[in-house]
Amino acid sequence: MSGGIHFGDEVTQFGDHNVGMIKNQAPVDPRTALREMVTAVRVLRGELSPADLQVVDESLGAIGDGQNVDRGTLRRALGAIAGVAAMVGQVGVPVLEAVRRATAAFGM
Repeated sequence: MSGGIHFGDEVTQFGDHNVGMIKNQAPVDPRTALREMVTAVRVLRGELSPADLQVVDESLGAIGDGQNVDRGTLRRALGAIAGVAAMVGQVGVPVLEAVRRATAAFGM
């Protein structure tokens, strides 16, 4: 747009897995984000196999309330929960979104 006037956002994205632009989000307290994720996981529990339930339960146990947990442990546990949620399809989307909010809240 040479010489013209442009109002608004200009976004250039490269690579895969782009989710678009996220704007005007207030910072989320990490503990609040974890509570919201646990709530979403509780809803999902009925859709999970026993093996997936075990993974989720172990991951939630490793996370606890999010305080005094090693960042690596937290990241692995959130990744495991997200993996299970992704495998169950559309019903897992709320958990995936909650995991994304939690990882952002913890600055990961």
